[in-house]
Order: sequence, then structure tokens, then C-alpha cells
Amino acid sequence: MKKLTRLLAVSALTVLVGGGVVETVTPQTTVQAAKKTKAKKQKAKKTKKAKTKKAKRTAKEKKYYTAKQWSQVLRYRKQAKRIGVTTKGMYAQKPRLKKPFRPGKLSASYINRTVNWINFYRTMFGLSKVHADSDWNTSAQYGAATLAAADKGLSHGLVGIKRPSFVSKANWQKGADATNQSNLSQGMTAPYDIVTGYLSDDGDLSGLEPGHRLWLLGGIDRVGVGQAGGYNDLRVFADNSYDATTPVKKTAFPRAGLMPYALVSQGAPWSVSWPDEDTGDSHSTPQVRVYDKTAKKTVKVTHVNASQGGYGFFGTTVYFLPKKSQLKVNHAYVINISGVEDQADMSYTTRLFDLKVNGGFY
Repeated sequence: MKKLTRLLAVSALTVLVGGGVVETVTPQTTVQAAKKTKAKKQKAKKTKKAKTKKAKRTAKEKKYYTAKQWSQVLRYRKQAKRIGVTTKGMYAQKPRLKKPFRPGKLSASYINRTVNWINFYRTMFGLSKVHADSDWNTSAQYGAATLAAADKGLSHGLVGIKRPSFVSKANWQKGADATNQSNLSQGMTAPYDIVTGYLSDDGDLSGLEPGHRLWLLGGIDRVGVGQAGGYNDLRVFADNSYDATTPVKKTAFPRAGLMPYALVSQGAPWSVSWPDEDTGDSHSTPQVRVYDKTAKKTVKVTHVNASQGGYGFFGTTVYFLPKKSQLKVNHAYVINISGVEDQADMSYTTRLFDLKVNGGFY
């Protein structure tokens, strides 16, 4: 029998066989360890590369802002992340949109998230916070559920929509009353998208006047939240009240200073609104100029108009449409408005920043 000598090394087995032939055999545990080490190094390399890439993006973004502005951007992002975009646990009782009909009930967490997004923006605009009214929540839920039961689009007062046979006349009337006192939307379920959509007002079926926005930024102190499927009813005023429940302030959209880009990115009309006591008669034609301070270019503006629609208990609102393709994230814009009766000419600067919210629409 041939003599066999084995020498055990750290990383291999060296086998000396007859004829002076040497064979090296790597143990299975050593192979696995080597693979694990390699994978670890690759992961570390990938992580480092991602961090470097992120650092470069951040540095590129930061150059548009002062230190104070950048600090505020980070605070806004942190607040937005805390509120979140989830719809998990949306219902305490799911709506039944067939016989027997029931409107359902939203969970406290869903209602709170909606209110938190409204207050996030109202605070940004220097406005007081609102709260959810339990009776209004019930009303708004009837509004959303009757719209969803019919599934024929949006209509204030349910005008032009046929009542489904499985919805009683009494419940249909509750829905009609609710939708007459509310902002309405279709196709979204996440509170972030719904609230941002109302403020953007880029899909207003009645025209460019940003009525939904004005209600959310107007003289209100409470809301009612209703959601059934993709239909939203956000109650914003009482049926017997024609006065603001909180002081109405002159409000510019976009605001002076920092402004989330998502609010204007989808073709939103821009606006400035004044409270009743400071308004003219809106017969004059305002002049509006928007200038991209970053790109050093004038932005094309169309559809300049003035209205006294009363949305949000405002007096006069001037609204206009900047060219969507000229609106860029991180850019600063100077807005000049003149020729509004009984109002001083105004000029202010806004800068559009990325709030970094992963919404479904905004």
C-alpha cells in the first residue's frame, strides 16, 4: 500500500500521493466562509457607493439653499415622514356599497392622518390648526359612501346622479347634504394624496379657480373626513354658517419662502387671496409676472383672472397659470402682482423644494 501523508493547512487540505503528486482540497466550511466574506465585501462596497451617490445628490441640492433654508427643508421632510402615507387600517367598519347599504366608519388613525396633513400645510402657511368634528365625520362618510354606491363621478348635492335602489331616500339625502358642504375627490385613498390634491387643485372640474385650496387654507377650524373606496368627502363648512370660524389671512400660493414642489408640479393654478375687509370689486384686470430667478428666465403666465367666489370665506382671489414645463424643483421664483383694486402691488419670492414623500399621485 502506498504511503499517504496529510498536511492540514488553515485554508486547505494538502494531500501527498504516490508518484510525488500533490493535491489540494479545500474544506466545505472554508469555501462557505470565503463566499460569506466576499459577499460582505461586495455589500460594503455597494453601501459605500450608494452613500457616496446620496452625498453627491445632497450636495448638489443644498447649493440652492441657505443654511437656514436647508435646515427648514430637513425639518419639513422629517415632519412629513412622521405623518406618513399609509392607508393601513383605514376602516373601523368597512362600507357596504350594495344591499343592505351601510356607509361604514373610518378608523381614528386614518382620520388623524388626514387632519395631520391638513395641519402640516396650514402651519406652513402660518395658519391655525383644524380638528376633526365627530358629527362632521359621520356626515362626510355618508357623502363619500353615497357617491361610491352610485359610482357615477362627483357631484355636489348628488345633483344629476341617480339614487341606487339599495340606498334609502333618507340616506341619500344625508349624502346630498354632506356633498353640498364639502370638497370632493375621486380616485385617491391616501390622506397625503387627497389633501395635496385639494391644495394643488390641478384637477378642479369646475375650472381654474382654486376653490378646494381656498377652503383648506381659509377661515375654518374643523373638518369632517369621509372615504369610501376611491371617493373622498372632506366637509369644510356648516350648512347654516356663512362666516369664517377663524380669522382669514391674506394668503399667497405658492407661499413666500419654501414651498413643496409637489403642490405645483402637476399644473396647479397659482393664487393670492385677500379677506373681505380688504377687497376691491374685482372689476379690474390684474397684471401678473413670474420670473425664474435661478434660470434667469421669465415664466409664461396665462389665464389671469380675479374672483369673489367666497371659497374659504376669502373676499377676492387672483389666480393664474404659470407654464408647467418651466417650473423646476429647487428653483426660486419671483412673483409680481399689480392692478388689484384697493390692494397694494406685491412682490415676493418662493423656492420649490422636494418634500420627498412617496405618494401615489404627488
